[in-house]
Amino acid sequence: MSFIEELKKRKSDVDEAITHMFQKEKAHPLWGHMAYYPEAGGKKLRPFLAMITAAAFGEDEDKAIPYGVAIELVHNFTLVHDDIMDKDEKRRGRKTLHKKIGEPRAINAGDGLFALAFKKLVEIDVEGETLRRLLDELSTSVVKVAEGQEEDISFEGSYEISEEDFIEMIEKKTSYLFRAATRGGAIIGGGDEKQVEEMGEYARKMGIAFQIQDDYLDLIGEEDKIGKDVGSDIKEGKRTLMVIKSLNELPSDDKERLIEILEEEENTDVEVREAIGLLEKAGAIEYSRELAEEYAQQAKEHLRLIPDGEHKDILEGLVDYIISRDK
Repeated sequence: MSFIEELKKRKSDVDEAITHMFQKEKAHPLWGHMAYYPEAGGKKLRPFLAMITAAAFGEDEDKAIPYGVAIELVHNFTLVHDDIMDKDEKRRGRKTLHKKIGEPRAINAGDGLFALAFKKLVEIDVEGETLRRLLDELSTSVVKVAEGQEEDISFEGSYEISEEDFIEMIEKKTSYLFRAATRGGAIIGGGDEKQVEEMGEYARKMGIAFQIQDDYLDLIGEEDKIGKDVGSDIKEGKRTLMVIKSLNELPSDDKERLIEILEEEENTDVEVREAIGLLEKAGAIEYSRELAEEYAQQAKEHLRLIPDGEHKDILEGLVDYIISRDK
């Protein structure tokens, strides 16, 4: 079975669990709003990671599904709120939730998803101390995501951001939920402290590679595949790794022009293409691609404490998928 087939199989199991959960209460309009993102697609990578990691340590992977679903609900809660803060209009190929139902109701739906995630934790078939550890993993990740979002917002007012600061920000915004998935999966699977730690490092570095690749796809991807407007990060003036690198490498005139485009309230397609050309001139697009591959390779090195076998192969395959994907 190929990696994509392995991913689709677990995604189907998770989708079924999510659909069943929402069907029970969907008569109330709030539940329909809450289900809008989870049922719209998405790769379900975080539940996948929890399931495969638990299985890698000898546990039945289905035991990790409730934990994986809880993380997926938290992930979707962050997407709802992020889309409002970023003023995004498209997510997974259709209108963002706040564009569909308005900001107040979207915020309320996000809050509902957040609460539902922790309610889902009680369904995990583990003893009390293990449940406490899983609760700590998930709640810690939520706080870190919020810290990362705060840092991301603060970056909007500055063009003096270091690469180190950017990596720390995306580590919090993206890696921590992946980290919670693998650490939680290892805990459910009975891994020892060293194994739990190594799985967390695997996910941390994989998550950094994932986000760098995501920003890369925003510029070179196809709209019908990535599910949003190409160049949306430029239109929003985001300080991505490629922008930070370019501001450090470009001559002053080009740097000033890039800043002008980033500060425009509404960019034309011509201006977006011009900005992409400046990033290419600085070598920033290729640099980001190479850095993503470097983090991906480092992530694989943390799998050395997992027993050899199909589940280790799948975790390595996930890293390869993340940096080769086109959406």
